[in-house]
Amino acid sequence: MWFDTVRPFAPGVKKFALCLTCLLMIGVALVFNTTIAFAVVVSLSAILIKIYKIDPEPILLLLMHVIITASMLYDPTTTFAFIVVVVAAVVTFADCDLPAERVVVFVISVTVPAIFGKVTAIVACVLITLAISVFKLRPLQPQTVSLLGLGSLALTLVFNKVVGSVLVFFFMAVVTGLFVVNKVKKNHELNERSASPPPRNISTHPNGYLPLSSPLDSLDLHGHTVTGAMKVLHSFLQEHEEAYRRNRAQHIRHVTIITGDGQDSNLIKPTVVNFLKINKYKFETPPDTTGLVKVDLDSHSF
Repeated sequence: MWFDTVRPFAPGVKKFALCLTCLLMIGVALVFNTTIAFAVVVSLSAILIKIYKIDPEPILLLLMHVIITASMLYDPTTTFAFIVVVVAAVVTFADCDLPAERVVVFVISVTVPAIFGKVTAIVACVLITLAISVFKLRPLQPQTVSLLGLGSLALTLVFNKVVGSVLVFFFMAVVTGLFVVNKVKKNHELNERSASPPPRNISTHPNGYLPLSSPLDSLDLHGHTVTGAMKVLHSFLQEHEEAYRRNRAQHIRHVTIITGDGQDSNLIKPTVVNFLKINKYKFETPPDTTGLVKVDLDSHSF
């Protein structure tokens, strides 16, 4: 079902209330002044990046590309002059090492609208936007989607207040729809689980965790770097969460992360624990086995 794909992005009660509050703040600010609303959006984006430790580079790359392309199409002379001034200032006063991909996107965003027609520039803009979204925003997480939404809203407010207002109401409708459908789905699944007997082939401890997870239900992070371990961990949890949500009665609710107790785990285990805390997972680290982290898949909701 289509909702199973977007269900990980559905907010829980607290985050639903928080999302609506933030969107209402932006809406109220829009009534008084667009600049104030823009400042509120930027402030919320900064808070989101700080709390969830999001890498803002893909979002900034995407926004830079769209802003420059749109400005070049609207007024190429003024935009080009402004870019020359900014680049000259950066080169003169800042000792910065720019990523190669940012330079490439910057050059394309400037040159394509200046050399080719509007149709070609718009097509190139869409293609590069899709490329950045596919290759730089993966794995896509609810926090990244929220930041992307705030970024698009800030960009919209720069050009058109009315469209920005419509976008605020659209986001409120989407968040409310996801929350309501997720609640209805959860209640339906709870009714089904209470009506059907528990599966006989799964025996659990009193604390609800499997005594010994099979290799399919555990993830061994030995031999991984910290960055590699986090990528593997995210994919592992996402795969098992989706399987669990599709069939809660049959799929195992808890999984085990094996971090080990050697020198490598001194970096990997704290990073894993921090990731689970940030993303609101319930987990436990058994005192007798310090190299294991047991995670409750049912506890995670945006």
